[in-house]
Amino acid sequence: MDQLISNQFRAALTHLLAQEGRGAQARLSKQQDIDRGYLNAIVKGRKSGSEKIRSKIASHFDMAYEDVFVLGRRVLEQAESSAANSENQTFDVLTTAEPTPKNTNGDDAIDFKVPAKGEDGSSNIHTRILKTIEVLESETKYGDLLAGLIDAFHDSLNTKREKETIH
Repeated sequence: MDQLISNQFRAALTHLLAQEGRGAQARLSKQQDIDRGYLNAIVKGRKSGSEKIRSKIASHFDMAYEDVFVLGRRVLEQAESSAANSENQTFDVLTTAEPTPKNTNGDDAIDFKVPAKGEDGSSNIHTRILKTIEVLESETKYGDLLAGLIDAFHDSLNTKREKETIH
C-alpha cells in the first residue's frame, strides 16, 4: 500500500514540476525549505518522503494533500493508457524524426512522423544521447518539453516494470 501511495505522489509531483518548467525543483526546495537531495530522491523514487514533506509539497502547489494523490492516480492512469496504445510503436523521434509540412496555421508547432528502426533493429544511442543533451541544454521551450517527455516516459516505464514484478 505504501508503494502505491508513493507512486501516486511521485507521479503527481513529477507532473506538477514539469508544468512549472525548468528550475521548478530548485524553487520548490528553496521555498519549502526541503533539502534538494531529499527532494530529488522523492522525484526519482528512491525515497517516498515523509508525510510532513509531502504536505509541504502539496501546499507549495496550492493543493490539498489528498488532491495530490488524486492527481497522481490520474497521471498514472493516463500514462498506463498511453503505454498500452503505443506499445508497438517506435519512439525514435528525438534523433531521426523529420518535420512534415502539415503545419500551416502559423504557430510554432512541428508535426513529426515516427521513423522506423534500421532493418537490423539497431540504433545509434550515443548520437541520440548527444542530441538529447544539446536540446536539454538549449534553454528553450523545446528543452523544457523534452525534459517533461523524458520524465513521463521514464515514469511510465517504471510503472510498467513494477506491474510486471507484481505479476
